[in-house]
Amino acid sequence: MVFLVLLLFYPLSRAHTEEKTILETTVQNPAVTFNQTGPNLSEVQQSGSICITVNNLRNGEGYLGIALFRSEEGFPEKSELAYALTGVELNGRNPEIVLDNIPFGTYAVCVLHDENRNMEMDKNWIGIPKEGFGTSNNPKIRFGPPEFDESGFVLDKETISMEITMKYL
Repeated sequence: MVFLVLLLFYPLSRAHTEEKTILETTVQNPAVTFNQTGPNLSEVQQSGSICITVNNLRNGEGYLGIALFRSEEGFPEKSELAYALTGVELNGRNPEIVLDNIPFGTYAVCVLHDENRNMEMDKNWIGIPKEGFGTSNNPKIRFGPPEFDESGFVLDKETISMEITMKYL
């Protein structure tokens, strides 16, 4: 395994220097970065893939950041606490994101459409997001971000597919 320091998703606290592990992903995606706080991947027997289709993008500009969480800790706003991070340049297209070699378990996904590529969720003066976002299960947005339980799903087979609908407020 290769160990590198990477900044792939909106603010991983810019001074963050924790080592990450890069694992193999499909051709459609850049490297997925796994936090060392997860299970030892060499000991994991059962794993699968999560195929994510993102729809309702306002435009094809900017960066699409994806964070995979194993628990409610940090979900959905603290990407530095995510189990895995990845992202893609949109370049006018709607990519399909495939997260491979994910150990079976309960997860939630959050997605950020970082249109201006500044690696953070831009908000207005009262804290309402200016950029698009979405989470697994597409829960209804109320006052504040969705809870992990609303967005959670179980990976318990070889491949699961999901659609995440982006929301712009």
